[in-house]
Amino acid sequence: MGARTTLLRTVAAAGLAGAMLTAIPPTAAQAAEGCNQNNARTVASTSIHSRGIELRYNGTCSWGRIFGSPGDLVWVDRSFDGGRTWEQLDPTPINRGGSNYTDAYDNRGNLMRACGKAGNYPDVACTTWW
Repeated sequence: MGARTTLLRTVAAAGLAGAMLTAIPPTAAQAAEGCNQNNARTVASTSIHSRGIELRYNGTCSWGRIFGSPGDLVWVDRSFDGGRTWEQLDPTPINRGGSNYTDAYDNRGNLMRACGKAGNYPDVACTTWW
């Protein structure tokens, strides 16, 4: 079983799938969307088990950032239909240090949110859609 399958099962077990959302696999263009992380601001934030989760935005593109411990995960969800279905982008662990961030993705005028999971807990937290 791959890491992505394990992560998706963890997210489903944490109750995200029960929130009437349908996962859509990410596109092949994920990191090649012409984005950078310049001139960013935090547009939404939340926390879980003392980990801070932020959705960062620079006018075109968004990405997630987490402040926590090695083993914690952060990713971005993107919705093309107002939040009924979502595309999970770039689950990214903290490998060392106290923070990490995902690649940046083009909003394409759609909803984005950042989600995170503390490595040693089963639950997941997401920022509000933005």
